[in-house]
Amino acid sequence: MVVVSQPNPYHAGRARELQLDLKDQIKGLGTNKPTVYLTHKKWPNKMGLWTIFPLLEKLQETSSVTKWVLVCEEETRVDLGKLQTFLQQYDPLEDWFIGHGLEDKEATIIHHFAPPNKLKFPDFAAGFILSFPLINRMLSRWPDEENFRADFTIDPKHELASYILMDDVKLTHAPELCLAEQGDHCVSYIKQKFPQCGEAIPDDDLFVAVKTCEKFHTERVPVVLDTWAKETGHIEFYSETADSSIPTIDLGVPNTERGHCGKTIALMKRAVTEEHIRDRKWLLVADDDTLINIPRLRQLLACYDASSPVALGERYGYQVAKGQGYEYITGGGGMVFSMPMVRRLVDQCTCPQNDSPDDMILGMCLRRLNIPITHVPYLHQARPDDYSDGFLSRHIPVSFHKHWNCDPRAVYRLLKSYDGVESRGDHSKQTHVEL
Repeated sequence: MVVVSQPNPYHAGRARELQLDLKDQIKGLGTNKPTVYLTHKKWPNKMGLWTIFPLLEKLQETSSVTKWVLVCEEETRVDLGKLQTFLQQYDPLEDWFIGHGLEDKEATIIHHFAPPNKLKFPDFAAGFILSFPLINRMLSRWPDEENFRADFTIDPKHELASYILMDDVKLTHAPELCLAEQGDHCVSYIKQKFPQCGEAIPDDDLFVAVKTCEKFHTERVPVVLDTWAKETGHIEFYSETADSSIPTIDLGVPNTERGHCGKTIALMKRAVTEEHIRDRKWLLVADDDTLINIPRLRQLLACYDASSPVALGERYGYQVAKGQGYEYITGGGGMVFSMPMVRRLVDQCTCPQNDSPDDMILGMCLRRLNIPITHVPYLHQARPDDYSDGFLSRHIPVSFHKHWNCDPRAVYRLLKSYDGVESRGDHSKQTHVEL
């Protein structure tokens, strides 16, 4: 059993809680007692274990007699007795890929516009299971650079299922691997939909920086002003043109069609020098088409130590599936930094060009600084329609991204429809919102 864990103290603590629960259960088992690994403890220096491929290589090295591997996340809870009974129906000498199957609603950018319903892919938080013959078969041709793109990791669960499908092995959907605690049939379930770490941080502790440009002053910025900008008293809009009606601030960086690294580094420099910003504890960097619930973000930030260097967001990766490269926070869902982290980035990071990709440049810089990105599943790079219903049902979102082919105000209403649910930490359904 492998828990895909993280070194950040909050997440390490959640993973340790799961590990202790499993060890208590193991005491009551007879033979075939499982081994439990936390990835951040077992292989602390290995890049990209969360993409699964480097993890399987490590398991192949260390587990010569293993029949099954169950991979899960820190919020997974597993009944080991039920798991042993469940696995008896499968032959461990055959190729098995078992999980709670998710499906796309439509072709989506996060899955490279693969045809919807082409394959089922597992929700990692419910746990998924691989037989060791399948692992050996997968690794016998890894990395298959002629047939499989492994340069960028965007959604590891979909990419893993796509790779396994090349061996003509489809995911076996197992409803017993549950997305919520739904009854006696559940072998596993997901512990909580949203972190519970006490009172939300004060509004005064968070500063919000929104990147925009002149051509979106009348298109995107009004959406922000009408929705989530009202949730904070500390927000600035940065553009290449000063517009007093918003207002926007000209950072002296020309607009670029893509990348925006120059603008991002400039706003960070402003954050650590301007008196009304530098004493805040957190900086949120958002796009002008980011949609976010600020009170819920402040609730989330209560789980983290603002006095240490912390970089939070949705994690993507470049070359990390091969155990190298670097991770980065994808910018559209929001990049969140503690102020000590901002100061280190300003001191250590530069942009090759103004239009270099800011999120990737920051990721490379964090890699050089040996500061891991902390992945949070509540910030999203894409629209609600780009995620499966099952995935969205098991956690409470903080943000989405893009105005394309959707009503952004309706997406914001969806984010607000969860209000009150996160404080209960239960699996209640959110109010339905027509998108």
